[in-house]
Amino acid sequence: SDATVQKLAAVVRKVLSRVAPEAEVFGFASSELSRATAFAVAVPEVDIIVNVDPVMIAARMQGRSPLKPGRAGGVDARKLQKSVLRVFTDQLVADGRFKFRRSAFRGLEPKVTMLASETLGVSSEAIPIDFSVNCTTPLYNAALLMECGQHDVRAKELALFVKRWAKDRGIAHAAKGHLSPYTWTQLAIYFLQVGLPESTGALLPPFGRLRRTSAL
Repeated sequence: SDATVQKLAAVVRKVLSRVAPEAEVFGFASSELSRATAFAVAVPEVDIIVNVDPVMIAARMQGRSPLKPGRAGGVDARKLQKSVLRVFTDQLVADGRFKFRRSAFRGLEPKVTMLASETLGVSSEAIPIDFSVNCTTPLYNAALLMECGQHDVRAKELALFVKRWAKDRGIAHAAKGHLSPYTWTQLAIYFLQVGLPESTGALLPPFGRLRRTSAL
């Protein structure tokens, strides 16, 4: 899955280089892509995040896409983030290998759900992805899972299982008022930190001691 996601991120980076050559693109998969279910499009397993300098992008914005050199004074940061996301989404859709499914701009981190076509050559099937700009939640999720796995592989497996359980039952779609997949992961980790009265103790230490991936 990781190799496939990194290839997908490379394709996105190449497409977006036409409007933002300095953009960094990162990809994260929360589970095996081959285990997609009926809720795969509602809650994709893959996050593609574009990291760009807001000041540099703002300097290019002239209120309409594509991005062009211009003045950036007085631009609201959140509106700018949404505008850049729209521009990048338009570029990917115009490429012909990405299909728009829906947007979610009301949350704290705006994102767009798309289908990456099998014609990209990275997978034999279309891959649902959540696409965002300068968002941190996917990074936090990956860091937490990495920490759990390094401390005790059972902790990571349980966190992934709980998220998969919630997704398969259709109760992890944040746009419908459910807990988000990231929140389900946090609940599983909290359970492992607190432990049970009849158990020998917590399986994971407090968050403050999870420092292995602090550089992410």
